Amino acid sequence: MPSPQVASSTTPPTTPPTASPKPQGASKTAAGADLAVVGITDGDTIKVLVNGKTERVRLIGLDAPELKGAQCWSQKASSKMQSLVQGRSVHLARDPSQADRDRYGRLLRHVSTTDGQLVAQVLIEGGFARELTYDGAYEHRDAYQAAEKRAKAKRLGIWSATCAAPLAPPAPRATSAVPQKPSGGCVIKGNINSEGVKIYHVPGGGSYDQTVITESKGERWFCSEQDALDAGWRKARN
Repeated sequence: MPSPQVASSTTPPTTPPTASPKPQGASKTAAGADLAVVGITDGDTIKVLVNGKTERVRLIGLDAPELKGAQCWSQKASSKMQSLVQGRSVHLARDPSQADRDRYGRLLRHVSTTDGQLVAQVLIEGGFARELTYDGAYEHRDAYQAAEKRAKAKRLGIWSATCAAPLAPPAPRATSAVPQKPSGGCVIKGNINSEGVKIYHVPGGGSYDQTVITESKGERWFCSEQDALDAGWRKARN
């Protein structure tokens, strides 16, 4: 049998196979199938069906106001998230600059809609969330920061006067201080309780300092215990 012919050095090298093009709109950091959204937690966290299992997904690069504690614009942020992804499919992409999961066990991912919108950028642009850099710079960071700058300039959502307004002052609490005494040195408090019982309190009594006299309700000050007794008040038992 003749020996196999040895290829000469002039034989052209084999052309390597052409790499498959990256799908349109795919993230530079990861590619994967579109997945169904099955729930909304709030303005920065969603629930997605992954391989038959429901996974909580925390979007990278933003921080929305918390529903817990009723932070300003939190309900609107959640509603906006719902309008973008609820009952639809989204694309998840990992970012090598971030961990796979956060300390709560949520997947950390960039989330985009099937038409290529980055959900986090839409929320930040509309003032529904702020840009958040956690654990180092990430892909899309520049775009998110620019979106936040525009939202601030337009005073949208969390940047509006509504959310910037200070909280209303708390309602005044009942004071335990002794109110201004009438002239004449009359210091015995003639109180009427919730059942309409007339009770007087003398200085040093257990409830004296906490008792507030409201004269418009018929309560009054007495100069002596006898005056209070004569007027139909009984002495407090404490």
